[in-house]
Order: sequence, then structure tokens, then C-alpha cells
Amino acid sequence: MQKYSRKYNQVQRHWFLFFLLIILNLTPCALAEPAHDYGALPLIDARADYQGAIADRVGYLVEQGEMLSVDEVQSLIRADPAVLKRPESGVLANGINSDAIWLVANVSNPTEDAILRRVSVGTGWLERVDFFFITEGLLPQRFVSGDSIALAHRSIAKRIPSADYLFPPGETRLLLRVETADPMVVPLYFSSIAVNHSREQSEAIFFSFAYGVMFALSAYNLMLFAGLRKRRYLFYSLYTATFVIVTASYNGVGMALLWPDAVGWQQWAPPLFMLCFVSSGLAFATSFLKTRRHRPRLHKTIQTIGVAYFTLFGACFALDKQGLALQLAFLVVPVFTALMLYMGVSSWMGGNQSARYFMLGTLASVVGAFVTALTVAGVITYSQPGYYALDIGMVVDAMLLMLALADLARKNKEARVAAERTAQIDLLTGLNNRRGFLPVAESLWSLATRKDSNVCVAMIDIDHFKSINDQYGHAVGDRVLKKIADELDNSRRKGDILARWGGEEFTLLLPETDEAETLTVAERFRHNIEQLVVNDGGRMIRCTISVGVASRHAQDVTLEHAISRADEELYQAKIQGRNQISTGRTSDAA
Repeated sequence: MQKYSRKYNQVQRHWFLFFLLIILNLTPCALAEPAHDYGALPLIDARADYQGAIADRVGYLVEQGEMLSVDEVQSLIRADPAVLKRPESGVLANGINSDAIWLVANVSNPTEDAILRRVSVGTGWLERVDFFFITEGLLPQRFVSGDSIALAHRSIAKRIPSADYLFPPGETRLLLRVETADPMVVPLYFSSIAVNHSREQSEAIFFSFAYGVMFALSAYNLMLFAGLRKRRYLFYSLYTATFVIVTASYNGVGMALLWPDAVGWQQWAPPLFMLCFVSSGLAFATSFLKTRRHRPRLHKTIQTIGVAYFTLFGACFALDKQGLALQLAFLVVPVFTALMLYMGVSSWMGGNQSARYFMLGTLASVVGAFVTALTVAGVITYSQPGYYALDIGMVVDAMLLMLALADLARKNKEARVAAERTAQIDLLTGLNNRRGFLPVAESLWSLATRKDSNVCVAMIDIDHFKSINDQYGHAVGDRVLKKIADELDNSRRKGDILARWGGEEFTLLLPETDEAETLTVAERFRHNIEQLVVNDGGRMIRCTISVGVASRHAQDVTLEHAISRADEELYQAKIQGRNQISTGRTSDAA
């Protein structure tokens, strides 16, 4: 009972893989091929320097509920060598909650010199691994490792269970006992120290790349949050960072680098960080997809799940029930994944094009997790790409989510630009309004002042426009106004700035233009409008315009002063009978 209780409470690593097995209802049983009677113990040549896993070169047996000692295992083998099964691949995968297993082989050293070899098991979440080396005439040697043992108390202080042994001439019996409540994945390695170091270097490069990408994305989005104050960047930063911490907590990196002696903390780190990962992921999804506004009921459901999880986890921690906390995590993680997929698909189908990156990223992480889950369960042949498919999928997921954020930022910028442009356009005529006209006009006026060049401004007003509204109605008046605006726009020169100033009044800025040329342009405007006829259901409506012109003749004359002067000249044109142009000089004395 103590053994099962300890295994139950130690179930804590590789959580992301488990939920996929739960979804598939995979039976946690040994999936290796049936036993074969080979008539003798498997033999390993101590001179060989194996590059890959060699579990297929050893035999194994499974404890049937009772913990066996070395002598009991030896007795079972002597009584019937066929009790040993042989894996079909270099990695033994027996699924979740498998009983402890013994790996057995004889190591032959036909030379006259001792040969140093490292025996290791390349899985970081195994609870306990015991190595036994038995040579006739020498004292048996035992090495211990596993994540239930503090790093300093392991025979070799490494995250991967390992043992170095100097194999003497002759034969040495090698026995390994592996115990875990996690997936029983045993990639057994037998190699020189140099080859083992090279393999560890390759793994370190992979982890450095994967975790480096995730942390870089996390840091970048944290800076974006600091600058833009958009919470989705903060949640994305937490999402990517907590994934790294979660994986580090179950693959041994966290214990090796951050908490080497905290065995108790190692019990709680995976479910706690899983809580942070799930919470930050859902927070990012709801913020990115704006579920509070578009799917309020779903948003409330997600909040309820989050609060419930925090509450139950707190209760498990208070009662010191690590096993219940991990079971709770196994329940929440598939719900989290299903919600992420559902939100991504529904948002994309609802027209949110940025959600396609979100959806594809989530699919990448799910597919990667499935491949890794099936690999560690023994359903598919073990391979390094399959084993690390989850990490690869999450890197792809993180990069696609970054693209989703970039796409969303681009669309938000386009929307802001469009909104700003709309605010500068008169909706009826399509011309610039005052807000759109003044910044451009002021810039051109300042440039003309610095260069001491010519620039003029004209104010244009439709004569008797109120009578058109009164006689024909405002709808007809709007049509007439639009026709006149189009004619003015077509009559202006390229480079002149035309705007609707307000009501039936327009303004025109003429850069690099003296007063005489401005009068010519204004006369063309007046003549074209006078010839314009608007047909309203057989009723022919004609209009005329009056124009006031002002020019710059001194360095300190401002655009505001010139517009004011042109407006005064427009008033003079009205007094003088309309349908004409009035001009006056703008100077310090004006």
C-alpha cells in the first residue's frame, strides 16, 4: 500500500502528454511485443560504443504487484530464462501506470583491460532508477537516480538517470530497476562518456533553441505590453513563458538547474505551473478573440472554470493531496485544449481572419502532443522527432500566435488610419474637410514663407443656395452641392488643395501661384459652374458661385490671416452682385 500511495502522489510529470491519452482512452498497459524464449541472457559487448538506444539488446520483466529484490530477479531468471521478454525497438515503452520493470543483460569484456562505459536512461521524469552491476569475485555495485531523489544524493548528479562503471575483463551482470507512475519510457543507452556527452549536447542545443524561441517571444511581447498597454501581449508573454517552465518541471531541467534539492517542491511544481499555463493561455485566447464582447456566455464559462480550478487546487494544496491536484490537472488540460480549438474555429468562421493563425497554432500544438503521447505510450515506434513533437508543436504554436498578434496589430493600424482618413473627409462631397485641409495647407504655406514664393487662397460660395433647399428640398440641395463639388474638383489644377469649408462654402489653396494666375483659375471655376445644369426630374437647376481671393505678400502673413482676407473678398463679391471674383492684397498693412 505504501508503494502505491507513493506512486499515486508522485504522478506529476509530462502532463501535457497525458490528456491526449485520456481523450483517446488509451489503456495504460504494456504495448511491447510478447515474450520470446531466447534460451540465454542477452549479451552486450563492452567494447561497443552504441550511438543509439539499445533496449532491444536487453531482456526485461515486469513486477507483478510485489517489489522484487536483485536476488529474487536472479532466481527467476535461473529458474526460467524465458521469463525475460525482449523489446522490439531500442526504446521500451509500457504506457502509463505500468508496474516497475527490470532490465537485464550480461556485459562481456573479452579484453584484458577494464572498459569504462556510461549506462543511462534518457527520460527525465522517471521516479526512481536503480543500477546494479554484479561481477564474480567483486562486490556488487549499486547506483541510484530518479526525480524522487535530490540531485546531490544521486550517484551521478545529472537530470538523466546515469551510472558510470568500469567493466572488468569477463562478464558482468547488468540489472536496472525502473519505477514511475508516469509513462514508462525507457530509452536505454550504453556508450562511452564522450558519446554520451555528445548526445547530451545535442539535447541541450534542442532545448536551447526551443526554449530560446519561447522566451524571446515572451520577452518581446512583455515589452510590447509595457509600451502599448494591451493585455493580450501580457497574456501571450505569460503563456509562452509558463510553457517553458512547465516542461522544465517534468523533464528534469527545472530540478537540475533551479531546485536541485527541493524534492517536495518537485511534487507540486508541475500541477502548479500547469495552472499558470492553462490560465494564461485562456486569458490570452479570450483577450485576443474578444470573447467578452462577442461571446459573453463562453467568456463567463471560461472564467468560472478558472476560478473553480484555483479553488480546488488550493484545497488540494492545503490537504497535501498531490495526486488529486494532478488528476485535476489532467481533467482541466483537455478542457483547455478543447476550448482553445473551439474558440479559434468559431472566431475564424465568424469572420475574424486573424483567428486562422490562432486556430492553426492550436492545431500544431495538439498534433505535436498527440504524436509525443503515442510515442511515449508505445503505440508508434519511438523516435527523437516523435518524442519531442510536443515541444516542436508548441514552438510552431507560439510563432503562429505571434503572427496572429502581428496580423491583428496590422489590421488595427489600418483601421486607425482609415478612421483618421474618414475624419478628414466630407462624407457628402468626398472632398477634404477643414480637418483634412488645414494640416496640409499650413505645411505648404510655411514652405512658401521660408522660400518666399507665391501662394494664394480662394474662398468659394454657392450663390442663393438656401433658395434651392427651400424650393426643391434638402435632398435635391445635396445633389446640387455634390455636382458642384465634383465640377470644382475636376476644374482644379493638379497640386491645388480643395476642401469643403462648411455648408455651401469651399476653400482652395494654390501653391506656387501668383495672384494673376489665381484669378485665371477662379474665373475657370466661375465659368464652369455657371454652365453646369443639374437635371432633377425634368427641372433644370442652374447655379453660380462667388469667389474671394487673397495672396501672400509678407513673411509674417499666416494662412489664417489669408483665409480671413479671402473671406472678406468673398463678402465683397456677394455685395457687388454675386457670380464674380473679388481680390485684394494681403500684407502687413492689410
